[in-house]
Amino acid sequence: MKILAGKNNNLTELEVFGLSAQYNLADGHSYVSAKTHYSSVLCGLPGLWDSAAETPVQQMETAFKEIFAEYFTLDGLKHHEYCSICPTASNSIDIIGAWARSKSLKIGLVEPTFDNLALLLRRREVTLEAVPETALADLTLLKELIQLKNLDALFLVNPNNPTGVVIDSVMMTDIIDICCRLNVVLIIDASFRFCHQVQFDEYALLKEKDASFIILEDTGKQWPTLDAKASLLSYSQDLADDIRQIYEEVYLCCSNFTLRLIIAFVDETLKKGGISYIRTIIDENTEIARAALAGTLVSIESLQSDAAMSVMWLNIERTGLTDLELTEYLAGYGVAVLPGRYFYWNSHHVAGHYRIRIALMKPDDQFRLSIMRLKQALVELEGSSVIKEKYLVEAL
Repeated sequence: MKILAGKNNNLTELEVFGLSAQYNLADGHSYVSAKTHYSSVLCGLPGLWDSAAETPVQQMETAFKEIFAEYFTLDGLKHHEYCSICPTASNSIDIIGAWARSKSLKIGLVEPTFDNLALLLRRREVTLEAVPETALADLTLLKELIQLKNLDALFLVNPNNPTGVVIDSVMMTDIIDICCRLNVVLIIDASFRFCHQVQFDEYALLKEKDASFIILEDTGKQWPTLDAKASLLSYSQDLADDIRQIYEEVYLCCSNFTLRLIIAFVDETLKKGGISYIRTIIDENTEIARAALAGTLVSIESLQSDAAMSVMWLNIERTGLTDLELTEYLAGYGVAVLPGRYFYWNSHHVAGHYRIRIALMKPDDQFRLSIMRLKQALVELEGSSVIKEKYLVEAL
């Protein structure tokens, strides 16, 4: 099986392979059992359809934004009027790219992060510069980097995918101050917002500082809606006219039924305890993976106390294989994972060559089987001729 034979390999292509794999640990979308966790929502689908058909679009959009803000305790969002709703987060990123290109802006994008951010922006011919993730913790370095590279916008992912690195409220306030002083637009991808151990309101911070900003959200990583998703795209008043014009050139609106369905999932989650309920699912699957992979050729990285990530970053150095080689090897067992190098979208840094990413929000009856299959593949790899031959070739 050669899944890496193409010339234009990227993470999304490998996620597509994962959709047909028997043991899919690749994409980070939520596929936990809706029948187990949200049976009442599924039973109410006919009523949700009627509600969607009877509710005006603007009223449904407002209801979606309000329950989203309630769920994450985002008062700054609740009272923010400059928003649009896209079908997916990728659509939101594409609109950001179209806007940035229309203004000839140079964007600094964090590295590593999921490579489709860079791919979408580059397809829109946006000039990109890599911002090392480590620079976010060094304000002097970050300021120098912004000035040296003449950045017009700074694009961050919080928490970051795949590393789980979190920008907390103190650090975010400092970054906002730097962006305001340097007249830089701050763009935040908050798709993994539900993974924060400590929630905070970036919208309130940004509005308090009168900053130029864009924030994109994503529902698909958390709720198992069979990829019926919504991405809330919010922006400061000074950017609103330009971004809304681009949005309206592409979209009339997001599906009313999709929004009504997501509202029902959010409401049911709130009844079950809110984010803490989702976190119990993540924690359970994290423990399953941790227990199964203990003592194997891989080790878990980035289990940080400030982020309960629904994806897991694995160090594979002890396998003796690169990320691409291990990804190919695991595919032979029907296991789909993501190689680390593509997260380093600009440099394909060597650190990524010895990392892979797996996702945790998989069907309840399949996740444990997938992890055990991954373990089996690693056990059979240990001490096998695959490693021995590789070391022999390198020694020669």
